[in-house]
Amino acid sequence: MTIEAIAHDLTEKQREVVDYEGEELLIKGIAGSGKTTVLLNKARKMIKKDPAIKIGLFTYNKTLSTYAKYIAEQIGPDNLHVYNFHSWAFQPLRQVGNIKWVKVANTKDRKRYLQQSIKESSSKQHRFIKDDKFQDFLLEEISWIKGKAILTSSDYKDASRSGRGGDVRVTKKDRDVIFSIYVGYEANKKKDGRLDYDDYGLMIYQNKGKLSDQYKFDCVMVDEAQDLQQIQLKLLRYIAKDRFVVAADKGQKIYKTSFSWKEIGINILGGRTKVLQNSFRSTKQIIQMANSLQQHDSIIDDEEYVQPVLPEYSGPMPDVFECSSKKEQDAAVIETIKKLRREEPEKTIGILSKEWKSTKRFYYSLQAEGIPHEFIEKEKGNAHTPGVKLTSFHSAKGLEFDYVIIIDLIDEIADKDIQDDEYLEVERRLLYVSITRAKTYLQLYYYGKPSVFIGEIEEQFYNKHII
Repeated sequence: MTIEAIAHDLTEKQREVVDYEGEELLIKGIAGSGKTTVLLNKARKMIKKDPAIKIGLFTYNKTLSTYAKYIAEQIGPDNLHVYNFHSWAFQPLRQVGNIKWVKVANTKDRKRYLQQSIKESSSKQHRFIKDDKFQDFLLEEISWIKGKAILTSSDYKDASRSGRGGDVRVTKKDRDVIFSIYVGYEANKKKDGRLDYDDYGLMIYQNKGKLSDQYKFDCVMVDEAQDLQQIQLKLLRYIAKDRFVVAADKGQKIYKTSFSWKEIGINILGGRTKVLQNSFRSTKQIIQMANSLQQHDSIIDDEEYVQPVLPEYSGPMPDVFECSSKKEQDAAVIETIKKLRREEPEKTIGILSKEWKSTKRFYYSLQAEGIPHEFIEKEKGNAHTPGVKLTSFHSAKGLEFDYVIIIDLIDEIADKDIQDDEYLEVERRLLYVSITRAKTYLQLYYYGKPSVFIGEIEEQFYNKHII
């Protein structure tokens, strides 16, 4: 990975972002509009102007931060420091909390603390107490409470849940029960001497006056900000001494966070907001397919939503394959990979699936055929070198591949008896994100009953094959 990855000519709109010198800036851009590229170019320009500047670039996940680190090392290894939120927050948390070792609760621990709290509750007849089906919702609500820095029962009662979403209706009386469950959860966690990842931002912000200057930056840049919590963004704003630059796309929001820019404490009015509507990653055909899917997402009615402009350059129509079985699907994908590698050995081929178990199953098919490949997961792998890359929808966010093959697009919703509108919205956005990773060519595969999202895409935007 070289500096050439970002050293191409910028559009007028992208150049506006790079040249803007105000204290606060919001970049609203669609998938493939170059948000990461303009942030890195902006950092490069700032470093040239001030060789002593210290910039913190916060990315959404570890796979994206790995890519950004390659470029940062060439732009200014002593100036540009790349993190995801929790990799940065670990040491500041130890400092302000005077904690020698941070023990983090895993999913099993969190469920145990919740179940203990429910068992201890005095509201035995309430539906949240009686019915186990609400436990996932309650864990999400606890994360949301912490992400909003809600500290008292009265604050929780008054808090707007706009953007929280979901099919679980929450009344004022319900909030009393939920908050008591939250209090019990926290007490059980404290007894166990552990913290949640959700505690990092809240604890540091509550003790921000103790925060050493070594953890602050002259400029803080945030990529994929829509998926961070309110308190995390407030903290990142606090550690920015001079400038704060945020890039976000509500259309790619895949976590149940909710905040307004005003709540973060930044002014986005006037020239402080720049909009990037053009995709420079994908062909017109791929963006048409992605947009067709996105029209079923309620996000299109959000004032923060950016309407995409179709690219001018064209490519092959995406292909959708209906397979008779999982075995037939995998065999067809292997044949496609062989063909693509034979014809375009220098290209990247991303094999994406919703679940890691699907990706790791397909790994054995590649091994059996002797096809070189690598996993793109956290710090593992390089998505930008030629060859076959295996990753999940979540880990692919912010990355791109010449060719994308999405496997196992089957309907699992009925099997899990999931009827939550918000669940469907997030799953749809994950597929949208995955589709928009493709630069030139895209294939979608399913067997048995297809995902409901296949039916949401207009048939005019793909070629259908039955094998």
